[in-house]
Formats: sequence, C-alpha cells, structure tokens
Amino acid sequence: MKNKPTAGIFAIALGVLAALIPIVIFPACSDKIELINGKTLFMKCHWSAMAELLVGILMLFDGILMIGFKKRETRIALSIMLFLFGLSVLLIPTVVIGMCETATMACRVGTEPALIVVGVITIVVSIGNIFFQSSSLKKEAKFSNGKTTADNICDIS
Repeated sequence: MKNKPTAGIFAIALGVLAALIPIVIFPACSDKIELINGKTLFMKCHWSAMAELLVGILMLFDGILMIGFKKRETRIALSIMLFLFGLSVLLIPTVVIGMCETATMACRVGTEPALIVVGVITIVVSIGNIFFQSSSLKKEAKFSNGKTTADNICDIS
C-alpha cells in the first residue's frame, strides 16, 4: 500500500494559511468597542480570528496525521475531519461568529474573502481525497483474492 502524502501536504499548507490569514497576512481589526458604561470589548472579527487560528492548527495536525498513517480507512476518516475543518473555516467568519458590520473594515475587505477561499479549497481537497482513497480501497479489495478487507483482517492463515 503506497502512502501518497499529497493531501496531507495540502492540509498542512491550508492549515497554516487558515491560522495566519486573520493574524498576519490579512489581520482582522485590532480595535476594541467602547460601551456606554465605559467597558471595552473586542470586536467580533477578533473572536473569528482566534477561532480560525485554532481551526488552522487542527488542520495542520490533521495533515501531519494524513502523511503518517498508511491505512486508507484512517486516511478517509482524516479527510472527513479535514472537510469539517474546511467547513468551519468557511462558516466562522460568515455565519457562526461573523466579522464587523461595516463593509469597508479590514476584516471584511481582506480577511473574510481570503478565509472563504481557503475554506472552499480545503473542502475541495478533502472531498477529492475521500473519493481517491475510497476508489483505491475498492481496487485493493478486488485484488485480494476475492476477499473483502474485513475478511483479510480476520484471515488467520
């Protein structure tokens, strides 16, 4: 069984991008909002950036695991996780937490579109890897003397 690290490398790169876009590449707003009572709070985009940082780090580890594991079933499961991380990257700035209300703010002009692109690419890569791993798993099952993968695992001889 040959381990192709392509999807894992893409996952690592996309994870690094998802983590760095809202912090370094296209930084989200760093301003605080002053309330009527004098307290200050971080803007919504700050919390979106923190959530994206976490999701990006998880994607990075997912990519490392994809490279490390050789079983196709495990790689399919890691690709499903990558799909969910990509969906999170897409939904955090658009639906879940959101960005600033003003359309001209830095987070709306740079951060949000970049995260949407990274989220969509992550979803496409994960779906592609799920189909690739599944089709390779089916091919391996056909060439294993007519036995299924479960039969080969349980075969004592």
